Amino acid sequence: MLEKFVTTMALLTIACASVGGWVWVQGPPVPGSETSSVAQPTLADDTRDLGYGYGNPEPDVTAEPAPSTAPSPRLTTGPTRTAPRGSTPSSIPVAPAPVAATPAQGGADFTVATFNLLGSSHTKGSHTRASGPARMTGALEILAQHQVSVVGLQEFQSDQRAAFRSGAPGWETYPGESVGHGAGENSVAWRSDTWELVKAAVVAIPYFNGRERSMPYVLLRNKASGTQAYFSNFHNPADTNQFRNQQRWRDEATTREIELFNRLAATGVPQFVTGDMNERSEYFCRVTAGTTLVAAAGGSTGTACQPPKPTQIDWILGSKGVTFSDFTIDRSALARRTTDHPVVVAHVTIPS
Repeated sequence: MLEKFVTTMALLTIACASVGGWVWVQGPPVPGSETSSVAQPTLADDTRDLGYGYGNPEPDVTAEPAPSTAPSPRLTTGPTRTAPRGSTPSSIPVAPAPVAATPAQGGADFTVATFNLLGSSHTKGSHTRASGPARMTGALEILAQHQVSVVGLQEFQSDQRAAFRSGAPGWETYPGESVGHGAGENSVAWRSDTWELVKAAVVAIPYFNGRERSMPYVLLRNKASGTQAYFSNFHNPADTNQFRNQQRWRDEATTREIELFNRLAATGVPQFVTGDMNERSEYFCRVTAGTTLVAAAGGSTGTACQPPKPTQIDWILGSKGVTFSDFTIDRSALARRTTDHPVVVAHVTIPS
């Protein structure tokens, strides 16, 4: 009996030592992270108190880096679920799908959007808006409804970028996190099953009080046809309670943007511009007079400038010769829950 007792105690000692050693090497167990859906309150149509078009009142400004040709980290393409244009999906797709199209060789057929997401800092502690990451669910649903394959994103703050990466594995972004914390707040995003990145760079644009921010332009290749196009995205400074009299810096921002548009036009490659310019007719008239770009919303520049009606501060423009159709200003209930801007969308045909 004594011999059995000694043997049993020896075995227990060895087992305890083994477990203790494993815990010491591995560390304590890490609790699994939990995610939950945050209900988004329904808002009244009047959102004037939310500071429409104000941008980030306390911008996170980074020094202007040298132009980069390095792409943002590639995201793994996930499964897609196609929603007919204009429909409301019954559930949030993991990765919104673009319009199914078979363009002629050398052409392209796709949908582009400009989307001010309403930065997380604007709704921190809000009783009327969900948080930035929670609102990203609605943003992805909007992209799915319109079957967007390229979008210019503004007020795309760091926690919203993280939510986008986890919720949209079929998308890539630039600059995202690749150029600096502040630069990623204005990013171009595209579906990786439809487009591939050829090259990318940033341009220094004055923001509040003239402090420069890096804003992106990318050259993408359509995988179905091989057609290439430039996409640029901007957020020009607004007049706010904190930052007054920003017209000087909006003017300078527009001047630099026009210079870029003309440089890109000289390549002969089609280009598209998205952004929250915080100007209506002023921006349209300067850009269409100083470049060959046309607005997806219409309008004309001749002896007298005739801006499109209604005139927005959120713009989509493209090279002369491309065809815009199905121009949409989305002010749906979902859009109002998601952001304080309408989501502007247009279908594009680049001829072969």
